Amino acid sequence: MRNYLFIMAIATLVLSSCNDVKEKVAGAEKFDYAVERFADLQILRYRVPGFEELSLKQKELIYYLTQAALEGRDILFDQNGKYNLIIRRTLEAIYSDFRGNRNDKDFAGMELYLKRVWFSSGIHHHYGNDKFVPTFTSEFLKQAILDIDASKLPLDEGQTAEELYEQIFPVIFDANVMPKRVNQADGEDLVVTSAANYYAGGVTQEEAEAFYNAKKNPNMETPISYGL
Repeated sequence: MRNYLFIMAIATLVLSSCNDVKEKVAGAEKFDYAVERFADLQILRYRVPGFEELSLKQKELIYYLTQAALEGRDILFDQNGKYNLIIRRTLEAIYSDFRGNRNDKDFAGMELYLKRVWFSSGIHHHYGNDKFVPTFTSEFLKQAILDIDASKLPLDEGQTAEELYEQIFPVIFDANVMPKRVNQADGEDLVVTSAANYYAGGVTQEEAEAFYNAKKNPNMETPISYGL
């Protein structure tokens, strides 16, 4: 009798464990990892099991690390192009405060462009380096900028909304302005012809290389890496 009860208890535990596993597997199968797909991109999300079990101090640390990452994100945008932050913040203001028809093809085109800017940390493809081609018109962008509250726009002191539009118009719509984030074509000046914002205007590749070469110490056993 005791053996029978023992076997029944073991069987109950096994069945209970199997049910727990099945429920967890079923829950995992229901979780949608794919958030969105646009252009040549697919956005995924992931579960973070155990987050709720973390202590308040651990959650606080994660919060501050997230804030640091957001600050680093803006630095990366700025490094990738002189006008990236201005363009991103302008489009974000339009996206948030647009009072027109959001089903309009121009708004949809601007939304797609903004999503690509978010993903690539700028107006150039994240690995192809080519500038995005907008599928919304310059007329739409200008009117959208003029229609929203100017306090929401990234205006310099004394700058008007129309002047902001004139500033970013060629960067977005002129294919000959900043066409490559990094231009590695043979015979081209890497610094002058790249949109990357690491050097002040007018600095050439030859000048940058000479600057770094002057800092190198050939006698160092563990030399520091200098370069573009």
